[in-house]
Amino acid sequence: MLQWSDRAQKLIEPLEHVLSDHARRVLATDVLDDRILIVDIDEASLGSIGPWPWPRHRIADLVEALLDTYGARAVGLDIVFPSPAPDSQAGDQRLAALGEHGPVVFAQAFDFAQRERPLQTGVPVFARSPGGIVLSGRPMPSTGFVANHQGLSKARCVGNIGILPDEDGRIRRVPLEVEWQGQSSRLLPLEMLSCVSNGEISLLSKSTTAERRVLDAASWVVPFPRQWSAYTVVSARDILSGDAPANRLRGRWVLVGSSALGLNDRASTPLSASTAGVMVHAAALTSLLDWKDGQPPAWYISGHWLATVWILVTLPLLAWSMSRFRAWIVLPAIFALALMWQGLTLLWLQHQLQFIIVSPLIAYALVMLMIPLEWWLIQREQSQILRLFAAYVAPTVLQQMLREGIQRPLEPRYSEITVISADMQNYTGLTSQSSLQEAASLTREFLQCLTEPVLQQGGTLDKYTGDGLVAFWGAPLPCADHTLRAIEAGRQMVLSVRLWNEGRVRLGLPAVRVRVGIETGSVLVGDLGTEFRSTYTAVGDCINLASKLQGAARHLATDLVIGPMAAMVGTKRGDLIFIATEQLPGKKEPVNLWTIEGLPSSIPSIHSREKPVLPVAS
Repeated sequence: MLQWSDRAQKLIEPLEHVLSDHARRVLATDVLDDRILIVDIDEASLGSIGPWPWPRHRIADLVEALLDTYGARAVGLDIVFPSPAPDSQAGDQRLAALGEHGPVVFAQAFDFAQRERPLQTGVPVFARSPGGIVLSGRPMPSTGFVANHQGLSKARCVGNIGILPDEDGRIRRVPLEVEWQGQSSRLLPLEMLSCVSNGEISLLSKSTTAERRVLDAASWVVPFPRQWSAYTVVSARDILSGDAPANRLRGRWVLVGSSALGLNDRASTPLSASTAGVMVHAAALTSLLDWKDGQPPAWYISGHWLATVWILVTLPLLAWSMSRFRAWIVLPAIFALALMWQGLTLLWLQHQLQFIIVSPLIAYALVMLMIPLEWWLIQREQSQILRLFAAYVAPTVLQQMLREGIQRPLEPRYSEITVISADMQNYTGLTSQSSLQEAASLTREFLQCLTEPVLQQGGTLDKYTGDGLVAFWGAPLPCADHTLRAIEAGRQMVLSVRLWNEGRVRLGLPAVRVRVGIETGSVLVGDLGTEFRSTYTAVGDCINLASKLQGAARHLATDLVIGPMAAMVGTKRGDLIFIATEQLPGKKEPVNLWTIEGLPSSIPSIHSREKPVLPVAS
């Protein structure tokens, strides 16, 4: 929008000026422009010849010396003579003759301010030939003028020096053509080119619609292609005295102006805060000559379209990056795009393309402002993960989830997991004659024996079932060895309960048997709760089968029963043995059961070390 809306551009104009001025200073070269000569009515000239205004014959002497002695191609006077001056040496008449017959371009200043009493001083002279120059748009309308007196009104070439600065007082644009009551006047440098060529010059070799947009009649952006040090500046005193080297200055386009502070002809430009007003015309003349000579080659394309395409390409790219990468990757990408844009800006400005520099940078800044929001969302997501999983997974698993930034860990999805279902045999009988405190202590200590192996092996605690638990491996973090981890956790559960039982037996308390069932399969896992309560759990056939396996251990000589799918993977351990084939409730076909060879019972023998568990025939 900033590329096309004048109203929007007004909002960011100060920032745009800062960036464009900096770009102009970077691009401006100090290579000497030996086509142009600036004749400066400076303090030294005023001290030698006398204060301003000079007698008109002195001005005539200066112009004649430039044309005759120095062979100037054209002389542009950045001076207005609104009234005749008495001069015994006929200075006005000599200037009038030079204006009628020589390549001398006088100046007149058109006004653009709305005044109660419009300026109308002197006799304005308008373009007498079309000039062959292709301009786009209508001329800038003027509200008044300060022109030369009647005696100079027959001059062949007169150019406008009236310029409208931007709101900050700097001159960045100039009107190549102004209009007053239906007639037009060209800018002084443009009139100089037209005057010398007798209307045959054309700055554009073609006339397509795209090319006509290059030179804006009402508001042309001056490129300011050269540093001020790139111009040859000679004091008017040296020209009048003949001290300036004629052989080095011959054949140049000459602009006559003043840098003397007393004449109050100062201008602020992108290159400097204060310079002689004539230097603005020098910069415009340089650019027009560059166009005339085809340097730099013109790009006949809209800069606004190029900038718009750049924005439309890079912003979706950044949006895509933000959806897939963290801020520490996106931030360097934004800075890289900003640097690339600055490089393109310099390239396009070299080719005089017009566009809004700041608009992509504003877009990138808005993207950067979204990064703190992303961080806040990440922290919120991590807090949610912490709240939900802290009680269910091992700290190492939780830290890995936070470190890797698992995408939507709560979202239900199908995963292959291995499940453990474990509980206490004869829980009701053991607690029926116990006090409340004893029952609570028994339950808590037993569950501690089951929970620690789950967390040590990186499992996810699904739920406690009163006197037991359900846990699984393979979610929320993928785990390639989830079956082996689950079998090892089951082995540790049995050994942990056995060690706990040894302490109970020494205290004269009854030993407690644990039953563990393990199976592998595909389940639906994720947040399967309701709007009233969130819960992370798994649902699937292997969950039910693991529960039936631990139930089958009731009449088997082992506390750990492994299902066929888990045993298929668990054979990598090298210590699994087949123990039975059982017809489990709800299963149409008998199920092969496995356990760990040599695994002792969770109930220790008081009098002797237990024998290893032997296979039991079906």
